[in-house]
Amino acid sequence: MKKLIIYTIAVVGILFTSCDKKEEFEQINSQVVEAAGEWWIKFSATDYETGYLKVLTFNTADDIATEFWISDNGNWKNVMVKCPVDISTLTFEGAGLDNIQSDATVEIRNGKIEKDAGLSTTGVVCDKISFEITFSDEPGVVYQAVGTRKTGFIEDEH
Repeated sequence: MKKLIIYTIAVVGILFTSCDKKEEFEQINSQVVEAAGEWWIKFSATDYETGYLKVLTFNTADDIATEFWISDNGNWKNVMVKCPVDISTLTFEGAGLDNIQSDATVEIRNGKIEKDAGLSTTGVVCDKISFEITFSDEPGVVYQAVGTRKTGFIEDEH
């Protein structure tokens, strides 16, 4: 009986101490949250086109509003560059960008994100992204990149 009382007191003590009031959750967004995301993008050039490839855009470690990372996550040409971005206009471009995955430098031109201007594969309205990309080791080749933000629906995965 004594063990049962001690056990009951221990359980009640644990229950009361584990019910501490928690702090309110406060969401903290990065400085480039409007331009950050997962994208399904097709790359094309003369006589060349990929299928949809996953590309990521995200904040740098400094989390400043004037640059973000663009990465193809190894899905295309091992692109991983910090690119200047203007969050107020959702535009981005830069020349001589160091690709940390290769020796080639990258130029990105006419980059823009358009809110609710794209349609996913299944017709869901979502953000659209487009830009031109060139590589120093492929002189004269300009790839057009066009795609849409990941919707989260399985039917839109490529």
